[in-house]
Amino acid sequence: MGLEHWDPSRRKYVLYRNTEQHTADCDRFPFESIPRRAFLDTNVLNVLVKHSAHIFEQERMPPETEPTLASDVEALMHVFYVGARANWDLLASQKTLNELSRTKNGALREDLLEYALGFVNRDLEDEDRRFATDFGRRMIDAPFVAALPDLADRELIGNAIGLGCDAFCTCDRTTIVRKRSQLRQVPLRILTPAEWWAHVKPWASLWC
Repeated sequence: MGLEHWDPSRRKYVLYRNTEQHTADCDRFPFESIPRRAFLDTNVLNVLVKHSAHIFEQERMPPETEPTLASDVEALMHVFYVGARANWDLLASQKTLNELSRTKNGALREDLLEYALGFVNRDLEDEDRRFATDFGRRMIDAPFVAALPDLADRELIGNAIGLGCDAFCTCDRTTIVRKRSQLRQVPLRILTPAEWWAHVKPWASLWC
């Protein structure tokens, strides 16, 4: 079962069956809550590259796909389809490149780095990149991210804050998402791809 209903006769996704559902989602996720400047966690970039055909060409996922991965892929497909027409900033950092450079598969590593560079270099001044890099390093020892056991996660969230992002999208439910209740002082929203799509969905028709 996917996130949204695929209508084979119309060959399109039907996001809402009735106006009541749409109205309820508009109330739950007001237009102002859509992330305008989102930082992509390293694992999100991995999904974008490994499943590019499913996300950008809307190829159907194999039915045996693990449900959480299938949900992430479909959510990113919807977000990026709408985002191609919306004026949102999607960013990554030098720390992201450092993490991707440790990918063991050489061909995949090259694809990941090439794709990620577009998010790292997107309309940013060198001064802004340096600030985000420094802020991320200082965040490693910050008490309000101490709940995160992985120092790299702390640094990436610091990069996102330093870049002025309002959301941090991650597929890491085991540590980052599970620890959200202990990260309330972090000045950005931590969202899974499905949660990101939930904010966009009620307003998707504005761009599509």
